[in-house]
Amino acid sequence: MEKVLAAAGLGDAVDAGMDVFNVLAHLRRRQRELSGLYATARELTTVRAIDEVLQSIAERAQELVPSADASYIAVREDDGGFTVRASVGLTSPVFKQVHTRPGTGMAAKIAKTGSPLWIRCYAGSDTIVHDPRLDAALAEDQLVSVLGVPLKIRGEVVGILYAANRFERPPSAEESVLLGAFADHAAVALENARLFGELDAARRVAEEDAETIRRAAELHDRLTRLVLEGADVEEVTREISAVFEGGVRVLRPDARELREAVAESQRNGHAVATDGGYVTALGAGGARLGALVLETETPLSAPDLRNLESTAHILSLLVFRQRAIVEAEERVHGRLFSELATGGTLRDHQHLLAQARGFDLGGSFVAVFVRRESGRPADLAWAMSALARSRDGLGGEHGAGAGAFLPGTDAGELARFVHERLKRELGGELIVCAAEPRASVPPDAQLRLAERSAALLHSLGRADAAVSAHALGLYGIIVDPGRSDELATFLHATIGPLSEHDAAHGTALVDTVHTYFREGGNLAGTARALYVHPNTVVKRLARVAALLGDDWQSPDRALELHLALQLRWLADRI
Repeated sequence: MEKVLAAAGLGDAVDAGMDVFNVLAHLRRRQRELSGLYATARELTTVRAIDEVLQSIAERAQELVPSADASYIAVREDDGGFTVRASVGLTSPVFKQVHTRPGTGMAAKIAKTGSPLWIRCYAGSDTIVHDPRLDAALAEDQLVSVLGVPLKIRGEVVGILYAANRFERPPSAEESVLLGAFADHAAVALENARLFGELDAARRVAEEDAETIRRAAELHDRLTRLVLEGADVEEVTREISAVFEGGVRVLRPDARELREAVAESQRNGHAVATDGGYVTALGAGGARLGALVLETETPLSAPDLRNLESTAHILSLLVFRQRAIVEAEERVHGRLFSELATGGTLRDHQHLLAQARGFDLGGSFVAVFVRRESGRPADLAWAMSALARSRDGLGGEHGAGAGAFLPGTDAGELARFVHERLKRELGGELIVCAAEPRASVPPDAQLRLAERSAALLHSLGRADAAVSAHALGLYGIIVDPGRSDELATFLHATIGPLSEHDAAHGTALVDTVHTYFREGGNLAGTARALYVHPNTVVKRLARVAALLGDDWQSPDRALELHLALQLRWLADRI
C-alpha cells in the first residue's frame, strides 16, 4: 500500500493528514478533559459540607484520570499527620480511615516540598519513611504505584490527592498536569467549604445567642413581675427551677453546706460549679444573704450561667427586701415581747400593734423559755421569734436563752412542740420549759417561772428536755415565786437551827451535812470533799446532833434533812 501511495506521490500527504488527525484527536481529548475539569470545579463550588466536598473530589478525580485504580484524599491533622477522609476504588476498610504519623509516608515529603510525588513501587521505595500501618493498608489493597498531588491554600499543604494503581504504571505528563490543575480547584472548594462551615457555625452561635438573650429577657421579665406582684422566695425559686429544669433551693447565710463554693462565689461574683450543679452567692449592699443552689446534671452554657447569675441578683433583692420586712416586724415583736417579759405596761398603740399581728393580750397564753448550751444565742432568739410569729405569738431573746408567749392552755404540749420544732431547725440539745396560764399571775412572772424551771433542770444535770412547770412536782416549790414562803417555812423547820448557827458563829454546818449525805455517810469522803481533817468532820457532826437531836440520822429525819438541803442548794442556783 505504501508503495502504491509512494508511486502516486501521496505518501507525504497521508503522513501530514495523520499528523493533523492525531493533533485534532489530542485537542478534542484535551477539550473534553478541560471541560470536565471546569465542570467539576463548578460543581464543587456548590457543595458546602466538608465531608461531601472531600468525597466529591475523590470521585471527580477518578473520572478525570480513569486509568487510576483508586483515588483517595488525606487531610492534614493538628498533629502534623494525615488521615484518609474520602476514597474511590479502595477495598480495604482499614485503608479508608488510615492515619499516618507525622514525618512518615509520601505525605511528609509532599507537605515539605509542596510538589507532586510519584512512586513506582511504594512497598520497595527507599525515598520515604515508611509507616507500618500505611504499608499494611496499601498491601491489603494491592496498590503498587502511587501519585500524590498537594492541595494547597496560601502555600500551605492542607491535604493530598492520591491516584494509585495496582501495577507499576507511570502517569502521563497530561495526567499529572490535569490532576495538578484539579487539585488547585479542589483546594479552593475545600477552603470554601471550611469557611462556609465556620460561617454556618458562627450563624448558629449567633442564633443561639439571640435565643439566649430572648430567654434571658423573658426570664428577667417573669421574675420581675413576680417580685412586683409580691411573690415570696419560694414562688420565685419554683419559677427558676422550671426555667433551668433542675432543683432550686436557697441556703441560709449561716449554712455549712457548700461553704467553700459559696465563699468562692462571694469572692469572684460568679456562679461556681459543684458536683451536683451550681452555687451562686446572694448578697446586696455588702450583706451576705445566703446562696442560690441549682441542682442539675446538665452543664450550663456560658449564656445560661449569666442568666443564673442575673437571676441570683433578682433573688438577692427579694431576699433583702423580705429580710428588711422581717427585721422591721422583729423589732415590733421584740418590743412587745420585751414589755411583757419585763413587766412593763403596754400603751394603747402597742395593744393595737399586738392585735394587728394576731396576738390577743386578753387571751390565754403559755410562757415558754428555751435554754441552749451550744450555738449562737442570736440563732436561738431568731428561731424562737419566727416560731412565735407562726403561731400568732410573741417571742425573742430573754435572759440566758429565748422566751415566747404562745396562745394556748396546755403547757406540756406546747413545750414538746417547741422542743421538736427548734431541735429540727437548730439541732443540738435544748431545755424547753413552759408555764401554763394562771389567773392573777402577770406575764413576766409566768415567763420567770418557765425560766427558773429550765435553770432547775440544768442544775439537775438535764441537757435535753421538754416539760411544763407543773410537771416538776415537788421542785415547783423552788421555781414558783408564788411559793417562796412555803420554801422558806420548810427550810426553817428542817435546817433552820443549822443555818442560824452558821450565821451566828461563822461555821459551815449546813454544807457539812449536805456533803455528808452526798458522800453516803462516809467520814473520810466528806473530809476530802470539804478539804478538812476527818476529826473536824466528827466535831461538826457532833454539833449538828446537839442542835437537831441525836436522831437526825434516822431514816425519816435524814430524808427530810437531805430533801431540805437539796432544795436549798438548787434554790441558790436558780
